[in-house]
Amino acid sequence: MTLLMPLVTFLTVILTLGTALCGWAQILGNERALSLGESLPTSPDWQYPIIDAALTCVQANRVSHRAVERLGYTVASFTPATAEKAGEIKGIREGLWGEKEPVTVKVTCPADGPHIDAHPDIPPCEQGNRISRLAIERQGYRVTEFTPAGIGKAGIVKGEKKDQRPLVITLFCSRKNGVVMETNMDSPVLKNKDFFLAISDFESGFFAMFKGERSLVVAEQTPVVNNQLRVTMQPLSPVESKIIFGTDVTTVLPVQIEITNPTQRPYQVEADQIVLLTTSGERVKPLSEKESSFPTPALTSQTVAPKSGVKGYLYFPPGTYTGARGSLVEQQSQEREGFAVQF
Repeated sequence: MTLLMPLVTFLTVILTLGTALCGWAQILGNERALSLGESLPTSPDWQYPIIDAALTCVQANRVSHRAVERLGYTVASFTPATAEKAGEIKGIREGLWGEKEPVTVKVTCPADGPHIDAHPDIPPCEQGNRISRLAIERQGYRVTEFTPAGIGKAGIVKGEKKDQRPLVITLFCSRKNGVVMETNMDSPVLKNKDFFLAISDFESGFFAMFKGERSLVVAEQTPVVNNQLRVTMQPLSPVESKIIFGTDVTTVLPVQIEITNPTQRPYQVEADQIVLLTTSGERVKPLSEKESSFPTPALTSQTVAPKSGVKGYLYFPPGTYTGARGSLVEQQSQEREGFAVQF
């Protein structure tokens, strides 16, 4: 029996790995990208280095940490970068196939701005090798042949099972993190939908998530225009809280709030009326110091004078929130101007 079935019986799954959170599988019909033994062409480096002169070193640490968490990883260790020394974030999460997915983000802060470099500790090609073997073994097949794929080198995993025809998966890896996996159209591994979402591209995912988180930080620094009030709010992660307050904050969720008033009119802030929204739409009011202890005093209700602003923290019960709502009262007319912030 030949190693590969006739062309029309094969399904090609190309993991293009271009989304923010994980790779996606696209069925391309019966075409084969390469045959075994063919070499992949060389291509530019597929890494996603980030150099951002608009961010401070502290901001780069904060945005990188949040990007790792937003991608579903637990931060196992975090050494903040400074101008004098490199920083590092180690993250890990449970993969779809039960294996750990460790990742590393390195941050340095030279004169031209923070440099951020994010990498999976297990590259996508190696993920494909491991997953292909696991997929065959979990179908009750005994692996009889295993040649790992590499850049420019095709790979193959073959399994045998009594009274069943051999199960074969072939792999091809590109320098841009693309992984091509081929198997029979009737292959039992295709019954597991996780096979189509098995490989994550942390590099491109981190790049996309970092840019999104960065835009929030840059927005906070953007000058107010059009003579309009501006309200920014940002929940702090445990690591961010420790950096800012110098102590672990676990019993409350600190939310940084800044209100800028570029107008000629004073406005009243009713701090105790600012609420956070849960995923179910419930409105949660800030805690008072009678209910819990705070690492620093909470923002109080006060007047924001013309051409000035206020900045501080409100504290809420720990939880997952989607945004905030509140209003400011124009002092002379007593008219309310509502605001909404999305997290």
